[in-house]
Order: sequence, then structure tokens, then C-alpha cells
Amino acid sequence: MKRVIISEPHHLAVIDVEKPEAAAGEVLLKIHAVGICGSDLHTFEGMHPFVSYPVLPGHEVSGEIISVGDGVDAGLIGKKAVIEPSLPAGENPRFEPGRYNISTGLRVMGFQAPGAMAEYFAAPLDRIHLLPDDFTHEQGAVVEPAAVAVHGVRLAGNIAGLHVAVVGAGTIGLLVAQVAAVYGAASVTVIDLMEERLVVARKWGLNTAESVAPSSYDVVFECVGVEAALRASILGCRKGATLIVMGVFAKDASIPAGLIQDWELKIQGSLMYVGDDYKEAIRLLKIGGIKIDYLITHRFPLAQAVAAFDKALERGAVLKVLIE
Repeated sequence: MKRVIISEPHHLAVIDVEKPEAAAGEVLLKIHAVGICGSDLHTFEGMHPFVSYPVLPGHEVSGEIISVGDGVDAGLIGKKAVIEPSLPAGENPRFEPGRYNISTGLRVMGFQAPGAMAEYFAAPLDRIHLLPDDFTHEQGAVVEPAAVAVHGVRLAGNIAGLHVAVVGAGTIGLLVAQVAAVYGAASVTVIDLMEERLVVARKWGLNTAESVAPSSYDVVFECVGVEAALRASILGCRKGATLIVMGVFAKDASIPAGLIQDWELKIQGSLMYVGDDYKEAIRLLKIGGIKIDYLITHRFPLAQAVAAFDKALERGAVLKVLIE
């Protein structure tokens, strides 16, 4: 079969490898759609802080179960499914054991463990979430980033009636904005310098702006991962506000720490998701609370993965690029 490999920064290829089989406790999926996300691009560019090369990418995955290993119900064959790519290991936080997403030895498929940007992929059954029969595989490929959004919004607590800003109108920011709106925010403003991306937010009925209004928001989601965006997010907070940091930072950032103290701001990091976030993402996609129209802008076959990454690197009007 064919799969994608990033052998070192700026070196990506489609190679031939042995087709896997489902071991005991695993299922084998025929992969139908894989999204390219910002973390994949960081890996390709040599800017991801938590990978070593070679990297086998692919974590936004939707496929069909075509065989099962020993101990797995054969009735799953033919089901549509997505993979939750986190592989918890080590110790969970003592104060909240359910947060396996920040276990001490966490590995993630597509980064520290092999990912599924391939024709077939075997995964442990406990990392599999079944999809409704009427789901498309394009919807399935959006479940993983939608779960990221759900997790971040949930960390902010009850946002009903609050004024929310989302800094960054990439895929994650646009999904966060939709989840915040579904969860009852009084207003959701999506902020980005790129008009092409703000157009998408407006099509979904969201407010947009090109800059962060100072001291204006009860909750701010930083979804960019650069110092300027983080500083602007802090300055956009009202006193007592909550800031959720969701962007992946390639280097340290300098921030106005005095305001954090003086304004009693709450700053919370958000990493990936847990299983309940996946289930909620699937639910919101099914009921239309999360929309994917306008989000997927480009599609490529696996053989053209190099061109797919080149397109994703253009950013700007390019949002979600799928390999199908």
C-alpha cells in the first residue's frame, strides 16, 4: 500500500509499504479521508516542538472497518469510523484522573507514533469511534479538529450569555466559534487579518473583526500560536475574563504578565481532547451545530500528497485540505 512520510523538515514523499493487518484487539480501516492540519504543517516545516523524524503523519482520519483482530466483534466490519489518535501512557494528573490527554507519556498518532495518512491503517479498538451511517467521510475527517474545539470551549466553563472572541480564523478557530455559538454565547466575534477567512465566519452568521477590541470580551480563545496573537488576546480580555490558549507555539512568547495579575485573568491551556469530546463533536456535526460547508476548500488523492501539502502551506484562503 501507499503511505505518506516526512523524513525530515521539508522532505515529504509517498512511499510503498506492507499493508498492515489487524492484531488482537485492533481493527483495520480502509482510509477514505485524512485532513491536513496546522500541526502537520509545523511538522513539515520543522517547527513542531514535540516530534522527531521521520514522522508518519495522519490524525484527522475517517475510514471504514474492513477486518478485525482476535477479540474484536466481527459485526464492526463495514462500519464507518474515526480514530482518536491519542495514546495515553504514564501517569494521569492526580487531581483529575480522567484527563488522559495530559498523561506524562502521551504519544499521538501522526506525530510521536505512526499516523494514518495511508491507504489502510490498523488501530486499537479503544481508539475507535463509530460514525452514524449517514455521515460522509468528509464529516468524519472533521471530527478530530471539532473535538479539539469542543474540549477548548468546555474548559472555559459555562459561556452562556458571555461575549466571546476567537483570535484566528483557521480551521480550529472557526470550529471553536461554532461550538461557542451552540453553547449559548451572547456574541461570538472571529478575529483575523485575512478577509478570505472572515468571509467564511460571516456565512455562518458570526461576527468578525480584523483586530481585537481592547477590554471587550469575557472569554477569549487564542487559536493562532504566535506571540502577537497571544498579547492581543490578553489585551482583549475584560477584568476577570478567561483566556483559553489553543494555538501551538513553536517558540516562547513574551506577554504582559502585569495585566494577568492586576485584572485577575484566568489563563488555561487546552490540549487535544478526551473521548467525551469526540462523542460531542460527532453529535454536533450530526445535528448541524458544526457545519463543514466552506471549511473544506481543497481535495487531493493520496498520490498527490506533496501537492496537497503545498496547497495547505499557502494558508490564506486555504482552510481544510483533505487527502481522499
